[in-house]
Amino acid sequence: MLEVQRLAKRLGRVQALRDVSFKTRRGTITAMLGENGAGKTTSLKIALGFLRPDSGAVSVGPGIVGYVPDRPAFLPGLDGWTILGLSRVRGGGREASGNGRGFGAAVLAAARSLLFDPSLLRRRPASYSAGNAKKFAYLQNLVLAPDLLVADEPYAGLDPPSIKRVRDLFCGLRQAGKTVLLSSHMLAEMERIADGFIVLSQGRTVAHAGLREWRLLRSGRTGPDIESVFLRLAGP
Repeated sequence: MLEVQRLAKRLGRVQALRDVSFKTRRGTITAMLGENGAGKTTSLKIALGFLRPDSGAVSVGPGIVGYVPDRPAFLPGLDGWTILGLSRVRGGGREASGNGRGFGAAVLAAARSLLFDPSLLRRRPASYSAGNAKKFAYLQNLVLAPDLLVADEPYAGLDPPSIKRVRDLFCGLRQAGKTVLLSSHMLAEMERIADGFIVLSQGRTVAHAGLREWRLLRSGRTGPDIESVFLRLAGP
């Protein structure tokens, strides 16, 4: 669904990416790990077309791509219902097809699944708390019905019950044959749901392993926990 090859990118005086390569498979959840400044967000922005690489290649699709950033931002001056309506048109309305009543019912059901108060849809998302803004971003993507969902710090701002619901969302997308790519610092949470792992360090891919290979790394001399493996791979 998504493949990047030998990405390099300089941002001002900083060489943000030097050599980043990875591939996701359809019907899987892939976790991207790395310390602050490793190049995770820059890699995602290039993969999504928000930035152009200095060198390297990106292949995406076919299908609709959804994105939940670390700190979501929305069109100013529009309330939640209006933004969701625009997302429905952009995504083709595949998951919420039918008349307006059917669309509204689908939105309300999705909102309940995310523990998002539907009354907030009458307000502008700029007035939401950080947690509700994050949940609204997921709600917007459910309306879009993506084949590939990319989320940067997927649990940022969420309380424990909401984290559980978003985790269920990711697993449901995988079960439906969709592809999920998550960039996160929550190591244990990523190991709990991911089928594959990408580790970046100083703008380079230092590991790209499936679940079996990752477990072999865990069982080695670095120690039995994901933190030990990550620190060895991402450390200086």
